[in-house]
Amino acid sequence: MKSFARILLLVTLAAPVFGQAAGKSTGEQPTKSDSAVKKEAPEKDVAPEAFYKLAFNISEIEDGKRVNQREYSMVSRNNDGRPVSIKATTRVPINSPEKQLQYLDAGLDIRCFAPREVAGVAGKVAANCDVVISNFVVPDQSTEARNSVGPVLRTTNTSAWAVVTLGKPTVMSIIDDVNSKKRIQIEVTATKID
Repeated sequence: MKSFARILLLVTLAAPVFGQAAGKSTGEQPTKSDSAVKKEAPEKDVAPEAFYKLAFNISEIEDGKRVNQREYSMVSRNNDGRPVSIKATTRVPINSPEKQLQYLDAGLDIRCFAPREVAGVAGKVAANCDVVISNFVVPDQSTEARNSVGPVLRTTNTSAWAVVTLGKPTVMSIIDDVNSKKRIQIEVTATKID
């Protein structure tokens, strides 16, 4: 009788342990309360949404003096994944050898991916931008333009990363014009919009 009482006591004490083990095997499927907690917790890889204004100052410098300056700005969202752009061009008709009319764009094209905060550095963002500046060569500026059948197009192109301190202008690129004594300087200023 004592051994029967011991077995009964052992089974009574072991039942909750076996019940917990069985619960763990079916616990792979989340309960409603577990899935609700997971949905409320923010994902670690997704940055909180932020908007940035990118202001560009594009200058032509000749003999150390600024002779021309243009300003452009755009607003970008950091977790959008798509680039934002500004395009200010003139479409010029060109006759092709096949006697078909084609168009050529000349002007400015700025394309930027959203700034990303620099990890571990407060107040700095990294911006990846492409800037294309193109214009037509005036015939008296070049013998190529005088002797050409069609217009001669001069293009300056830069694709660069810039680490920018928020609110302060940062020089992204400096490009010497190969056909003149001019230099093109591209500055960008990033401002977080609250």
